[in-house]
Amino acid sequence: MTRAAPAAPGKVASNSDAVSLKTLRRRPFLTMLAGAGSAAGLAARRARAASWPNEPITLVVTTKAGGGFDHMARNLAPALSHELGVPVNVLDKPGGAMLLGTEYFLSQPHNGNTLLVSGPSPYWYFDINKFHANFRLKDFDILNVQWTDKSAVFVPKHGRFQSFHAIIDAIKAHPGKVSCGVVRDSGEFFNSGILIESLRLPRSAIRLVTYEASAPLRTALAGNQLDYAIISAEASLGMLGLITPVAVFDNVPMPALHNAPTVSSVLKTYGVTVDFVPSSMRALVTYADLKAKHPDQYARLHDAYRKVLHDPAFIATAKKQGIGTDWLGEAKSLAEIEAAYAVFNRHKSLLMAQ
Repeated sequence: MTRAAPAAPGKVASNSDAVSLKTLRRRPFLTMLAGAGSAAGLAARRARAASWPNEPITLVVTTKAGGGFDHMARNLAPALSHELGVPVNVLDKPGGAMLLGTEYFLSQPHNGNTLLVSGPSPYWYFDINKFHANFRLKDFDILNVQWTDKSAVFVPKHGRFQSFHAIIDAIKAHPGKVSCGVVRDSGEFFNSGILIESLRLPRSAIRLVTYEASAPLRTALAGNQLDYAIISAEASLGMLGLITPVAVFDNVPMPALHNAPTVSSVLKTYGVTVDFVPSSMRALVTYADLKAKHPDQYARLHDAYRKVLHDPAFIATAKKQGIGTDWLGEAKSLAEIEAAYAVFNRHKSLLMAQ
């Protein structure tokens, strides 16, 4: 039985004094219990993170098998599997300019066991601003933009134009008579419009022919059915015997493209300076809330991916397959995407021009 503290001289000890003293004595014990509970919770979280992953990881690809996004994922999967110690599988979910695969990814549990290989630029921009997708850029954590395509202007090997200067001069002299091929809803489509706008010409100044994919576009160009096309540079290297690069959308000429001049350097001779959008960004993506919900798991995933992209053997193998291995990290990757979106926004009227 607990005794009440003696009353001060001239004062009778009350029941409330006894209760207060008892409470004060219990506080250190309760504090100790709370601290033990917090420590146990932290230990449990760390134990779960240390055991993660304990089941296969899925890389969702938002295009059909066989394309650049699929190649990147299938090249990355065994290397990530080696680092994380579990199988890493590739699941292709094409459709709707990457809309269907992206929405499927967002519907999965946000626990790090599902990752996304997709194109934040230009495809998500089209999804959000043209097709009214339910997602926004803020819904994702862009781990890294691993591979950014370069695009170039190509002509048929025996076509009527054999330089970018000749193409521009013909467009200005004979509006509507020069044909240009591009893939629908692509960065190249946007750049074809930006090019014409920069020359202060109406969109009707070229006869624009759109294709659903780059393979049939290259075939049409090689068959001399088009005057020129704007298409992916890297994916076209195997056809340089049939098509000729005359300009590249990059800061410097590319040796693999016969050192064709940059588009910007040619336009400067016409007094034109303009920004273009990148051809296609290929990124590994997770959920925006993963870092806050599972910080240790996020760190392990991030570090494993970073280690893969700094492995000389992985880099050499990817290079032989024509697959990019850039490491930009989260902040720079997001900055690159936002810079591209800023260019898209300046030419937003082109969205409905297809």
